[in-house]
Amino acid sequence: MKKTYLFLCLSFVFGVSVKTLAQTDPGTANLTHQWTFDDGTAKDNVGTADGTLQGNATITSKALNTINGGYLSLPAAAIGINSYTAITAEAWFTSASGANTGYTMLSYFGNTTGTTGTEYVTMSAARGDGFSRAAISTGNETSPWATENGVNSAKYDDGLLHHMVSVYDTNGVTFYIDGALIGTTPFTGTNAITSIGTQFAYLCKSGYTGDPTWKGNIHKYSLYNTALTADNVLFLFQHGAEAQPVITSTVSSLVFDSSYPAQVFNVTSANLGSDITVTVPAGLLIMDASGNTVTTIKANTQNVALTVVYDGSVLLVDGAITLTSGTSVVTIPVKSADDTSCFVPLYTEDISTDLNSDPGCNTLSAYAGWGTKTVVTTITDPADVFCGASSIEVGDGVSTGTGSLDMPISTLLLPNTIYRVKAMVKTVDGSFQIGVSGTNPDLIVPINTNNAWQAVDFTFTTGATVSAPNMYFNNWSCTGKSAFIDNWEIYVAKNPIVKTSVKSYVADNKLGKTYKFTSLAANLKNNITITAPAGITVSPTTISKDSITQQTITATYDGTTAVDGNIVLTSDTVVVKVAVISDNNSSSACFTPLYTDKTNLIPDPTMNNTTAGWGSHDIILAKDNPDSVFCGVSCGRIITSGDFDMVVTGLLAQNTEYTAKAMVLTLGTFQMGVNNVDSTTTVQQIDSINTQGTWQALTFHFTTGGFKVGIAQALYFNNYQLNGKRAFIDNWELYEAGPAALPSVSKQFTNIYVRDGKIIATFELENASMVQFDVYNTKGMLISIDKVQGEAGSNSKVLSASLKTGVYLVKMTQKGQSSIKKLVL
Repeated sequence: MKKTYLFLCLSFVFGVSVKTLAQTDPGTANLTHQWTFDDGTAKDNVGTADGTLQGNATITSKALNTINGGYLSLPAAAIGINSYTAITAEAWFTSASGANTGYTMLSYFGNTTGTTGTEYVTMSAARGDGFSRAAISTGNETSPWATENGVNSAKYDDGLLHHMVSVYDTNGVTFYIDGALIGTTPFTGTNAITSIGTQFAYLCKSGYTGDPTWKGNIHKYSLYNTALTADNVLFLFQHGAEAQPVITSTVSSLVFDSSYPAQVFNVTSANLGSDITVTVPAGLLIMDASGNTVTTIKANTQNVALTVVYDGSVLLVDGAITLTSGTSVVTIPVKSADDTSCFVPLYTEDISTDLNSDPGCNTLSAYAGWGTKTVVTTITDPADVFCGASSIEVGDGVSTGTGSLDMPISTLLLPNTIYRVKAMVKTVDGSFQIGVSGTNPDLIVPINTNNAWQAVDFTFTTGATVSAPNMYFNNWSCTGKSAFIDNWEIYVAKNPIVKTSVKSYVADNKLGKTYKFTSLAANLKNNITITAPAGITVSPTTISKDSITQQTITATYDGTTAVDGNIVLTSDTVVVKVAVISDNNSSSACFTPLYTDKTNLIPDPTMNNTTAGWGSHDIILAKDNPDSVFCGVSCGRIITSGDFDMVVTGLLAQNTEYTAKAMVLTLGTFQMGVNNVDSTTTVQQIDSINTQGTWQALTFHFTTGGFKVGIAQALYFNNYQLNGKRAFIDNWELYEAGPAALPSVSKQFTNIYVRDGKIIATFELENASMVQFDVYNTKGMLISIDKVQGEAGSNSKVLSASLKTGVYLVKMTQKGQSSIKKLVL
């Protein structure tokens, strides 16, 4: 245990003299656990709760080092933090500068339910919302973030040494940073120390499984079973983190190339008997903040900023920077890489047009995003660097949907402009995607390279307005668990390009004889000429080569001619074709409506020209995809992640039962749902299906309530947050079913009871149908949703909710009618 401390000279910190401030030694009587890492292990120097290193975490220079990922797990049950009458958590830490852009946590004590952290206390130095925070949340397992009590401060991700203390007692949550009181927030609701979970205890890891690990060094972490005072906290801050001679660095290795020739890191030392001698390999220079060459660093100083410069005099540096004082030695491996032959920009005549500030993928500080993402280098992972010094890994290697690298382009894109993107990508054991949102339309490019480096090269087009664009590389709704990206470039396209908003459409008398689509062009030498097959006339027939805005092309069908050809746009060597086929009777010939005496509210049931929705969706033609269309000439298709929307605003009545039906073929699970049709709840009505590659009918019932004023209603088909990867939809119908079709539910909901901590619902159905059970607490909070395909006759369902002692309401809904039972535990 560190019983003596280095006194830090803080006379002018915060503009006050520390000599005038009270300080009181808290002693060790209430110190229950402390991890100092001084002996090179994760031993608990006070108690017996020794930690276990996970992932790439190491212990170096008397600190827990997670710069390259990983975390420390602690025996939560043995610590038993929920038995404390008050809690004080203290951390001394130095972040890897700019590396913690997501929702990271320095410490976490609590449980994990599904992917959500529950019943927890936590302390964070850097979060995705730009704050540091100390917080508690207990008694809410569905949305614990919504009922947190916590204190926020500025984000601390600057690569400097900091001291952070959080206190939990009868006053609530109290937060201190670098000896200064930030504030106190009282406990409310069900938040209580006695309710903190003992499933997990982590340093540098969150209990929310999608959050990234924190990257940096933790020099000391302490737990007290009492509430330290402000005087106690000031004492700990002024007496520092270390008791033994130590030199710490904010980097564990350094790599360079011609596009990334300089890096900054910080050095902190304590208890040294002499200044630090600095040696560097040939080809590198180390300078201080004034630009002077550094060969020594004054002993026992904090956060000394050093800039390492690769001067290019040695092509391939392969050595180490050493920091030496007496017997204390820190070695920082360094390498340089030749990137002149492996990174060839798309437009070498004007490299300044590359909108990515970090095309070599050398630093996380150039990007945003969420989840797990890590810079890998020729030192740490040479096989996973395409060229140059480094690349960026996305994902945790264990689960899908665990990371996203976002390029900040929101202020860089122009309207009505074509952009070209190129990157080198390697995916591991499954698929990833590069997507662009806020464009016209949104674009998703699926990628599966089967563990080999491959080039991804595509263009996208912005619309008349550019609304919050974002380009990302991630595994959301994909199968891959990790992937690597390098040489990520984005330019205003310079090669001749003509793009159209659709690749094909169906000329359909029922939907009107006129069809409109748009084109956008760039870098042309001649005008665009437009021709059409017999039966179709187009306007205009010529578009100026100098037009820089999106152009609308109107195609008119004569209503009688059988059409099966292409509208062709030609300029120079660029030829773009929009396939068009007529459909007067073929789709309806194989389409038998669910009702012959009711009006189908879907305007395009045979999926000939539906375009509303998000993500990767389109209309495909039977002549091009004969095995993928259910009947007629076309159907809708979703690839990777996408959605079809049938906007029904103004078509639905309030408090009415509706039936929707479609023929679908899915690979994985997709869902049909409806939104904004009931003002009493935000829960959307959804039904899911996985046809495993065969065409099946999906029938979906929903009931409207009081509409939300001013918000559109839409019936949709998509794979949002599901595992489906591809789907086709055809013959989409929607009808008002009316009250006559509704059976009584109140008599069918026969009983509810509890067995082994689970709710059992028994019920009788006259006919087989989908039934939904919603469990609420007495405050109206939704606890769980369960759906079951009930059979005619007696049924029994074990509900998913895990409940504590209390009163709950169980709501059963079948074909739009509901009944409610009260349950007392």
